[in-house]
Amino acid sequence: MGAYRRSHKEDKALVWCIRNNICISPRKAKWKEYIWFIDIEKGEYPNRQWIGTSPEAFGPSEIWKKISEYQIYYYDKRIRKKV
Repeated sequence: MGAYRRSHKEDKALVWCIRNNICISPRKAKWKEYIWFIDIEKGEYPNRQWIGTSPEAFGPSEIWKKISEYQIYYYDKRIRKKV
């Protein structure tokens, strides 16, 4: 998988997702190919609730960036509700 350097906000969103039991992770799309989907689940293992999968697959150069975008989306969505 490709390399990606996270920003400070992306790190905050990652930590927030972990603390709030939101799991956003890559899942291999095809055997022996470098293409991934993004799965989103909420809750504690083993009783996680599946929320969804990204509609498109991503290559090694963009997978971590897209995961960070999903994490920021959930982070911003929850923070805005509290204000």
